[in-house]
Amino acid sequence: TKLNLFNDRLSATLSYYDITVSDMAQRIDTDANNYFFTQDGKQTSKGFEASITASPVDGLNIVAGYSYNDSQLVAGDASFTGFRPESAGPMNLANVWASYRFTEGALENFGLGFGGNHASENKIFNRTNGTFTIDAYTILNASAFYDAGNFRITLKLDNIANQDYYKGWSTISPQNLRSLSANLTYNF
Repeated sequence: TKLNLFNDRLSATLSYYDITVSDMAQRIDTDANNYFFTQDGKQTSKGFEASITASPVDGLNIVAGYSYNDSQLVAGDASFTGFRPESAGPMNLANVWASYRFTEGALENFGLGFGGNHASENKIFNRTNGTFTIDAYTILNASAFYDAGNFRITLKLDNIANQDYYKGWSTISPQNLRSLSANLTYNF
């Protein structure tokens, strides 16, 4: 479902899904150095996704998103069946970003932004012989910018709390600690 309300001040995309995939390939490890693939897996995924953009007043923009994904391997090798697939990612993902750009006065074209991302735990190894989970995380970010039509200058502070966090899909990938970046954009 797509919505556009209040003269383009609020738009949303909402979707629900219920998907079954058959004949999925699964890697079966026989020991530390040997493996083979089977193609008898079956997976179900049910979920909801929402994306909302709002501009309730001039200068204020809000973008938010959320997804929920309940996945399960329902057929295939016994070491996988009944578990959340390792490729499914976190069950819950959320993001929000709000920015305000002054539209008049001494601060005209100057703006501030704040937001963040959240991911629930992620089971990157999930079988009968064990589970390895990457912890949930919430990261906050902020920015200050000056937007003068032809050019824009932005200072952005990512991972304000300097949190150690990881992403992965059968791997563990450390993400950046607190960082400050500057960006100059010129349109011609």
